Amino acid sequence: MNRPFETETSTRGVVAVLILLLAAVALVLAAAGSLMRIWNLGETFAQRDDARQPPPGLEAAPQRALQAYVAEKQRLTQSYAPVEGDTRLAQIPVDEAMRALAAPSGRPAAQRAAYLMGLTEDEP
Repeated sequence: MNRPFETETSTRGVVAVLILLLAAVALVLAAAGSLMRIWNLGETFAQRDDARQPPPGLEAAPQRALQAYVAEKQRLTQSYAPVEGDTRLAQIPVDEAMRALAAPSGRPAAQRAAYLMGLTEDEP
């Protein structure tokens, strides 16, 4: 005689497997916690994090440092200077470089860009 639902899995079996899985996870977590306590790993990780990232120092008046930073950046972007390691190239102000790139010339764009970057020696 066929009983209804005989092909379905028993609820008691599923519950037993779930309980065993939860017990295994709890056992693994307890073992890991015990080993960390035995080896003092929890304190070591906290000390390493503190040692790696010291707290940022706050300035009472950062305006001077900001002004010096802005002045240095302006000096770099608005001055002429030789490029380190190459005697043929020079740093020019950004405004002038943009004007030179935008100015019309009879050359194709690739040749003009190569000349302006110092890759070719012929003059426009």
